[in-house]
Amino acid sequence: PPKNKNQMKLFQNKFFIICLCVAVVLCVVPSTLSMMGYTGLAKDIIGTVTAPIRWCVTAIGDGFEGLGRYFSGVDTLTEENQALKDENAALREQQDRAERLEKENERLREYLDMKTKYPELQFEEGMVIGHAAGNYMTGFTLNRGSLHGIAVNMPVVVKEGIVGYVTEVGLNWCMVSTLIEDKGAVGAYVSRSGSLGMVSGDPSMKEQGVCKMSYMDENADIQVGDTILSSGTGSVYPADLPIGTVTEVQHDEYNRTPVAIIAPAVDFSSLQYMMIVTGYAGG
Repeated sequence: PPKNKNQMKLFQNKFFIICLCVAVVLCVVPSTLSMMGYTGLAKDIIGTVTAPIRWCVTAIGDGFEGLGRYFSGVDTLTEENQALKDENAALREQQDRAERLEKENERLREYLDMKTKYPELQFEEGMVIGHAAGNYMTGFTLNRGSLHGIAVNMPVVVKEGIVGYVTEVGLNWCMVSTLIEDKGAVGAYVSRSGSLGMVSGDPSMKEQGVCKMSYMDENADIQVGDTILSSGTGSVYPADLPIGTVTEVQHDEYNRTPVAIIAPAVDFSSLQYMMIVTGYAGG
């Protein structure tokens, strides 16, 4: 039968025969020695013979224990790594929140400074949500409209000075044209001398980001470096708002009056928020 064949193969296996002999010796010899009164010698023999087996068992046990400690250490490191990632994410979020709050506080300080400097003005803050096609410095779209009390021709300013004015209004948006556009003009004067004129954009100067001051008297006192302010007359802008600085003085060859090139006080390329002047005394 197959069972007997398997048993025969088992008894023909050398390793099995050796193990069987060792087992018989471990059972018979110690028992015989114990019966003869050599109990200590029997224990020594058993200890000596079984030492390799006990060593193997101990080594295997230590190996499994070490493997367990390894996987436990991996789990611990994974948990610690995830905890560090979570902590870093929380710190980044706190930093981003702090930066946002600082920017909001800075805008609030600018608004309060403007209210202190121009107490008669009323402001509505607008955020830039779009730029004019073709030239990002000539026009902006803000997230404020008629729902917020915005109307056409309202001046738009920042702490540095005049940006421009509202040219178109929707329910929750408005278009703003800057000083370098040639659509409007600002009544202006030279801060140092008081000489009057009009500041407006010019198509030939738009790409350079400058505007011009013209319609001045023939003997107007204006020089390079002079500060130009709004006069508050003949335009939509309140008086004494910064317009820009004179970078060059030319003369109109037809009427012999000076024409000044003005670098705007405002850097139009970096604007994110603006103040729309919604009303002022006498406006």
